[in-house]
Amino acid sequence: MENTSIIPNNITFQRWSGIAFMIGNFLFMVNKLDEMSRVFLSRPIPDVISGQNPGLVILGQVALIIGYIGYHQFYAARVSKSGILALRVMSGGGILLAFGHISFMTPTESLFILVVLGVVILLAGLIWFGFINIKEKILRNWQWLPLVTGLLGFLGFIVFRGEEITAIFLLFRTLFALGLMDLGLILSLEKPLGLSASK
Repeated sequence: MENTSIIPNNITFQRWSGIAFMIGNFLFMVNKLDEMSRVFLSRPIPDVISGQNPGLVILGQVALIIGYIGYHQFYAARVSKSGILALRVMSGGGILLAFGHISFMTPTESLFILVVLGVVILLAGLIWFGFINIKEKILRNWQWLPLVTGLLGFLGFIVFRGEEITAIFLLFRTLFALGLMDLGLILSLEKPLGLSASK
């Protein structure tokens, strides 16, 4: 009887955290829409998300934090000890990155180090989890997606990132964001272990 009352709550948080993950990464993607328009279309447009939209910035980062917590909570029950550690690294990096972006709204630019560390830790955890996922087949679908998404992020933020925003950086950044959005979609559609075991 206890399981039947707990499982629906778990499903609700799992699905909402997946949706939150999609929303947060969608906002992450459109944050550079002005740069994409300038680089790809040679038509500058106003910033979609800037420091003048603190509510939207906070919404996006809170959605990402919820998404990373939900992602870790759901998949940690399905992986080995190394997989749990990989999820902790991935989620911890993502949450650190979210707090780093929130700090952009303050005059203290020294907190930019949170963004740098967050990106590096997130990518390391995502690539690590991606390798484990291919071996253990943890996700419901698209077993290759975490690894490919992590590698796209590595290429965009580590290999091709420079002082100036380039077309190739924006391409990899956009593909990285789309990959994360798809991971959120998969999470929201996953069937909890307790539910599948009860049938």
